[in-house]
Amino acid sequence: LTWGCGYQLAGKGELPGKVDTIAVSMLANRTAESGLETKVTNALIDELTRRRQDLVVSTERADAVLSGTIDALSATTVARSGTLTAAARKVVITVSLTLKDRKGEVLWQGQRLTAEQAYPVADTKPHTETNRRAAIAQVAQRLAEYAYERLTDSF
Repeated sequence: LTWGCGYQLAGKGELPGKVDTIAVSMLANRTAESGLETKVTNALIDELTRRRQDLVVSTERADAVLSGTIDALSATTVARSGTLTAAARKVVITVSLTLKDRKGEVLWQGQRLTAEQAYPVADTKPHTETNRRAAIAQVAQRLAEYAYERLTDSF
């Protein structure tokens, strides 16, 4: 019924160079945050797969490879509950991505893509660290969504 009214789902978005399949290589981590490359790479794979289940394949079968670097991770205080006490912090992650075809030609580049998320500073250090890790996971997901939108020019 909704099809007859002119409503339809948004398109998949076209990839550069008429690419149908992508392999995603582990991002290089240029930060001091251990394991960040796994979180961001997995978020990219999850987002690409969520958008198109047949998109992500092995390197041998892929039309192109998405690779890149995690250029920066920073955390700054965004709210205080006292002169020396932080109430909230913000984590910011910056990545650079490149999509290359089988010949090694660059099809697309996304330089210095950035996302951020605020998180509360808790009464204990372990609880604050839990909040920080949750914020990093949210930022990784946002970066993946943004990268897909930029990659398909559907922003």
